[in-house]
Order: sequence, then C-alpha cells, then structure tokens
Amino acid sequence: MILIISFPENEHVEEVRRHLTAPHTVIDLASFPTRLRLSARSGNGDSGIELEHAGERIDLDDVGAVWCRRIRPFELDEELTHPTSQMFAWSESNEALLGVWYTMPCFWMNPPLGDEVAQRKIHQLRTAEAVGLTVPETLVTNDPDRARGFVELHGPSQVIRKAFRNIEEAPRETALVTQEGLAQIDGVRFAPVIFQRFIPGVEDLRVTVVDGDVFAARIRSHSDHQVDYRAGLATASVDACSLPDEVSTKLLELMARLGVSFGAIDMRLTPEGEYVFFEINPAGEYLFVSRRTGQPVPEAIAGALQRHDAERAAV
Repeated sequence: MILIISFPENEHVEEVRRHLTAPHTVIDLASFPTRLRLSARSGNGDSGIELEHAGERIDLDDVGAVWCRRIRPFELDEELTHPTSQMFAWSESNEALLGVWYTMPCFWMNPPLGDEVAQRKIHQLRTAEAVGLTVPETLVTNDPDRARGFVELHGPSQVIRKAFRNIEEAPRETALVTQEGLAQIDGVRFAPVIFQRFIPGVEDLRVTVVDGDVFAARIRSHSDHQVDYRAGLATASVDACSLPDEVSTKLLELMARLGVSFGAIDMRLTPEGEYVFFEINPAGEYLFVSRRTGQPVPEAIAGALQRHDAERAAV
C-alpha cells in the first residue's frame, strides 16, 4: 500500500497517480482531526496504527511507501472558539501525527525529519559546500553593519537579497540590492536576511532528483529575469540537458547527507563553465519542467514509490 499525504486536487499528485498501478490512497491533513480518525494501540501485545476517513480504514503497518507532498493545515472543529483551546488542539494533533510518522519504518519521500532539515537554507549551503559544490559568497545576518559591509565589498547591484521562505501574506521576491536599497539596509535589524553575491549566468538549471535519478533542465530567460528566472518562465526556453558526472555525484551526496530522496535544485552555469549551487527545495515543483522537456519525473516518482512498496511487501 502506498500512502500519499497531500490533497487530491494537487496537480502534481494527480499526475503521479496516473502512473501508479499499485494500491494507493491520498489523505488530506486538512481533514484531521475533525474527519480523519486516528487510532494507535500499544501494550499487552496489541500494537497497531489505523487511520479512517469516509469509511476507508488504512492499516499503517501495510504501508510500504509514503509520499508527503505539500500538506494543508489542520482544520479544527468550529466549536473550538477560544484561542487557547485552538492552540492546544492543534498542538496535540500535531504531536500525535508526528509520533505516527516517526514510527513508520517504510520508505518516505521525504521523511518528516529529512524534509524539515533539508529546507533550511543555511544548512543547505554549508552541506553543499561540504560535498564540494560551488556556492555563492553568502551572508545571513540581522546586523546592519555587517550587511552594509558585504554589499559595499561587492558593490551595489552585485549582491542579491532573498527571503528564507516566501509566505503568502508577505511575499519577497529575490532582487538586487541597489544603491537605494543600501540606504535602507538598517531594516535588517527587524529580521535576518540572506545576501549573496550575484552570479552572472549563461543559463539557469533546474535539477530534479528522484530516488537517485537526476533530471536536469536548462532555463534560458530574457535578460530582465537574470536575477530570478521564475518571473520570466512564460517566455523562457526550457530544455533537457546533462550535467557533468562530477556535479551529479555531488548532488546525490548532498541529497544523502540531507536525508531526502526527492529535491528540486536550483543552480546556474556561469560564462566560465562553473556550476553554482543556489538552493534545494525538498517539495519543489517539477511539472513546469517535465511538461516542457518530456522528462519522466512523474513516472520516476511513481516508480520509486511502487518499487519500495514492493520491496517492503516482500520482507
């Protein structure tokens, strides 16, 4: 049995499900704890964990592979109107589910702990550098003097600033720090900011890794989008490409050290032929690449889940 933790209307999930032939089910954590029921038994020789939703009962001991793909937040019972009651219910629900996930010894794409660790930008960069990948000169700080010094060292419009995570309520696009931006540098005292030396590139690279398979694509966008290719994807050319074996090997080592089997990696190829690592998103999108390149990323995800599910069933 393959368990998919996501939500049915997620197009990335639906694309993969079209390639699954093994039994599988999708659970939406937005239905927990109001509609999704959890029962975990221990003691007196009776041990087991079950989930039940809409009449379907899932014995988690039968699950051989889990795909966790961009979950939705819990929807608490509307009777819980007091903030303290809501906080307690959310905390207890989260603790119970984490206890369930951590006790499942099957294959995960990605394990909860690995996913949590892998998305941390500082850890990503240090680990990437440790495996031999080239990373941009980077400063993460909430010290205005250090931030000012970093920008002045490289020069205005030669440093980009970006957020750790873009949230819907306060989006922050990656942008160059201009002379005007330098005048506002004292604002970093409110929260740490990621500053990186701007890396000119011949092309951007989106590398999707699925359980050891590496799918690389080159993205060539208009010069207006050299800082962040995402804004220019509609007019960019996206083509499949190959990476040097040395780069692929280092990316696979990065995945192993981060403890994840899936990741969408952003890199840039410089005019000097150097491959520069920017970041890895352990739940990154891949359809915008696979649909334009024909790369079988959804098939690879489905194949990995079915392969590991069959391996566990055979034990």
